[in-house]
Amino acid sequence: MNEFVNKIATTLIAYGADNLMMIMVIIFFVGIILKFLMYYLLKAEYNFSSAFETRTHRFINHEYIEVKKISKFHDAVEFLLKKTFKESYVTRKKQLRKRKEDSTVAVFNKMFLIEVAANSLVNDTLKQTKYHDSGKVPDFKSITRYVFRSNPYFNKLWGVIPIGLTNNVFTKLPSLFIIGGIFGTFLGISKGLPALKAIDPGNIIAAQSTLANFLDSMTFAMYSSVLGLFLSVCFTVLYAFMSFNSIYLNLVDKFTQSLELLWKDTLL
Repeated sequence: MNEFVNKIATTLIAYGADNLMMIMVIIFFVGIILKFLMYYLLKAEYNFSSAFETRTHRFINHEYIEVKKISKFHDAVEFLLKKTFKESYVTRKKQLRKRKEDSTVAVFNKMFLIEVAANSLVNDTLKQTKYHDSGKVPDFKSITRYVFRSNPYFNKLWGVIPIGLTNNVFTKLPSLFIIGGIFGTFLGISKGLPALKAIDPGNIIAAQSTLANFLDSMTFAMYSSVLGLFLSVCFTVLYAFMSFNSIYLNLVDKFTQSLELLWKDTLL
């Protein structure tokens, strides 16, 4: 049993001491890339909610003269959601084609299935609102949370990587970088200690050379702790500037308030 444990420890020290810092750097950059991509997807979700809110206010102010008076809540929601979707994606796409512009936005929308996600959001919302044309006041916040949380494209990057779970992992990364740095230091020390056994007290020159190599090894081992602290600080700052919670709460409030306004307007 001891021999098996020693073999594992030896292998871990041999490969971990040399590769741990590179692994931490790779994880850092992968985390940054995923964070930016998920932030872009969340901003697209926020933009759709804001566009719906804008058109809701225009509807209430009777700015859409081409539409007759809509008396039902569901009809008003359907009109505005489909108008928001069409003007945000369909009409805009046609305009880009006419101008023959290489639009980065259009490429990103296609890459992240944003148009499909928005269409799914529209359909899910209409499935909920069609049961609330009269009677008891709906729980608009519950409807909003349901349609956004159940959306498979807004909640998963490329429909595969879960944003909520990945974001929870990101909250732990700064601490993991620090732990990884300390772990790397101990691995480096463990790797350098065996060389001290070979010191011959009678050979001062050889002993000095061995000690010099050991100190160089310890200096390199300490770099992993410095790197871990540096990556932890960088990722913490990035996470603070790209917080998901505030944007998500804001878009939920916008969508919820739009539904409430439409409900009140159609009751008049």
